[in-house]
Amino acid sequence: MSIKKILAAIAASAVAVSAFAVSAAAYDLNKDLKTGWSVSITVPGEEFEGATTDSVFTVTFTVDESLAEKEGHNYWCIKPMINDEGWPFIDTLVGPALSEGGDSYPVEPGQTELKFTIPAAELEHLQTAGMAFMGHGVTLGTITYSNDETLAPAAAETTAAVVEDAAPAVTTAQAGGNPATGTADIFAAAAVMTVAAGTVIASRKRK
Repeated sequence: MSIKKILAAIAASAVAVSAFAVSAAAYDLNKDLKTGWSVSITVPGEEFEGATTDSVFTVTFTVDESLAEKEGHNYWCIKPMINDEGWPFIDTLVGPALSEGGDSYPVEPGQTELKFTIPAAELEHLQTAGMAFMGHGVTLGTITYSNDETLAPAAAETTAAVVEDAAPAVTTAQAGGNPATGTADIFAAAAVMTVAAGTVIASRKRK
C-alpha cells in the first residue's frame, strides 16, 4: 500500500473516531412521554457542569402525529423542570416560545428539535439538582449543548413569547415522594400542576 493510501486510511479512521465521540457525548434520554402527564425523565446535574449561559442546548424528539385526530390530545409540548422539590417549571429558556398558559413549550408535527439557552440563575440550580422533563405526545431522543453555536437572532428574542391557540390547559397532580427518581408514577394526587397544552450536554452517554 502506498504512503498516500496509508495516510488516507489513517485520516478516515480519525474522522470516524471523532464522529463517534461526538455522538457518544449526547445524553441519551430515549423516553416516550406519552399523553397522560405521568411519565418523566431526569438528567443529573453533573451533566451540565461545562455549560454556560451562552451554551446552546438542543433537545431532539419525535412527535406522535396520530394525536392530530384525537380530540383533547391533539397538541404536543415539552416541559423542562428543575429536578428539585416541587419540580419548578423553567419558563425562562431563551429561544422557544411559551404556550398560551405559560407552562410548557409547544412543538409541532414535523419539528424534531428544540434549541435554547439557559439563564444564569436556572443554570446554576440545574448544575446542582439536574433537569427533569415531562410532556405530551413526544418521544425525547437526546439532549446536547454546544459552547460554539449561537441562537438565531429571531429565536433569541422569544424568551417571553407566547404561542397563541394552544390546547386547553390540562391539570395533573403530583403525589409525594422524591422528584429525583424520574419514575412514571410520581404524578398522581396532590400538588396541582397546570399544563397547556444541546455540542455537549453530557460529557458522556447516559448509562
